[in-house]
Amino acid sequence: MDTRSKGRLFCTLLAVSATFMSGVVIAGAQGIPAPSVSQAFLYEMDEDAVLLNGDGHVLVPDPNGKSPTGLVDATNGVVGIPVIRHATSQLQGVAALGSILCSVPQLVTVRGNECTVIATGTDDVQLVIDPTTGQLVPTSGKVFGTYAVVVQLDNPTDSPELPVQTGTFSGVINFQPPLPLGFVSEGTFTIDGMSGSFPFQAVFRQPFTRSETGDVLTQQGEKGAKVSRTDASARRAPAFYLLDDGSLQKVRQDERAVGWPTVRFEITFER
Repeated sequence: MDTRSKGRLFCTLLAVSATFMSGVVIAGAQGIPAPSVSQAFLYEMDEDAVLLNGDGHVLVPDPNGKSPTGLVDATNGVVGIPVIRHATSQLQGVAALGSILCSVPQLVTVRGNECTVIATGTDDVQLVIDPTTGQLVPTSGKVFGTYAVVVQLDNPTDSPELPVQTGTFSGVINFQPPLPLGFVSEGTFTIDGMSGSFPFQAVFRQPFTRSETGDVLTQQGEKGAKVSRTDASARRAPAFYLLDDGSLQKVRQDERAVGWPTVRFEITFER
C-alpha cells in the first residue's frame, strides 16, 4: 500500500459498510421530513474537523510521504496516530410548534408551525483502529455547544437572524459502525434566563451515496465505484439517510447546503 492510500485509510471516518445495506429498500411517499411535536431537526451547514494524537496535537498530511499513516504531528513532525476527531459545526433547522424551543406561535417562521433554530456544536470523538480492516472507527465522546431560536429582523426573504431565545446544550455521542448513525445520550440543554436544565436525546443521520450498480459507497466513494452522476464528488449526487426501520430516505434539495448532502440531527425533548 502506498503512502497516499495509507493516508486515505487513516483519514476515512464514519465509513458506511457496503454490507449493512443488503436488502434495504427506499421508503416511498415520505413527504417533507419534519419534526413531530417535542422535536427539532437541525442540519449541518458546515464542519471544521481535525485529527488529534494522544498529546492533543493536530495531525497534518506528511509533506515528505514517509509516515506509515500518511500523517505527522504538526508541532514536531513525528508519525501521527489519530486518537481523537475534534470538530465544530454550524447547524440550522426547525423546531415544532409546542416544543420547548418553539413554545408560542409568535416565534414561528417556517410553514406556519415551526421555529427556526441555529446552533454551533463541538464534539470530541475517540477513535480506535479496526484490527480486521485497519480503518479508523469512531466510538464515543462528548458533544456540546450553544443554540438560538431566531426570527426575522430586517430582511423577510433571507433566513431569520434575530435571537429571541438562547442557551447551551451538552451530551455524549456514540457511534455504531458500520451504520451511518450517531446517538446522543445524557443530553441536557439550558435556556438563558431560566433555572434548571432540560433533557433530550438525539440521532445523527449521516448522508451517503450509492454506486451506479446500487452498491452503497462510503462517504469518500471508495471501492472504485462511481456515483450515479458525473460529479466526482457527492455534492450533487443522489444521497440517502438510513431510517430507524432500515429503509432509506432520499436527501431532499432542502436538506442540502450549497449542494452538499447534510447530516440531519434529530432531537427529541424528554418531558
